[in-house]
Amino acid sequence: MSTIESHPVADSGLRERKKQQTRAAIHRSALELVTERGLAGVTVEEICAAADVSPRTFFNYFPSKGNAALGLPSTTVPDDARARFLAGSGALVSDLCDLVAQTVTLPEDRRRMKALVQARPEMVPTMLQWTADARTAIVRVAAERADADTARTAVTLVMAAVIEAAHRFTVASRDDLADRLRGVVAEMGLLATA
Repeated sequence: MSTIESHPVADSGLRERKKQQTRAAIHRSALELVTERGLAGVTVEEICAAADVSPRTFFNYFPSKGNAALGLPSTTVPDDARARFLAGSGALVSDLCDLVAQTVTLPEDRRRMKALVQARPEMVPTMLQWTADARTAIVRVAAERADADTARTAVTLVMAAVIEAAHRFTVASRDDLADRLRGVVAEMGLLATA
């Protein structure tokens, strides 16, 4: 009688790949349908049918059809990133760059996202809401380490760097994003004194 061994690392790798494939299928379907018919002309059920997933699965990946079309998942601060940030002793803005890079997922196909927003201006509120939700989640964590005013100001600076980095760079990893954010923040500081 043979025993089948479970390989948790291999299983988690396969599970993660399947999750990425499901997320990509939902995004691709939403992007195509919303580009073709507009946000109001598409239902979550139609996106699910095109992606071959259930509505419950859809909402595990995206909070709305607009977010799915833009490839913007819900923004929650991961517990491990929060713990590292709160335990950090570096400069607040630099540590926030790491926290934001671990929290915010930039869409991989930003070119198509920009094209969608240009073709369908009704998508702008979705982008703005996603940015506001991300900022709120990060400010809550930052306020655990700094006073409320300092936390809001520092997060506003780093979130502005996110927007600029999204326009300028293709990001290879979350660490790369953190480094890019620090660079943009430093550039902003130089401009403030120029």
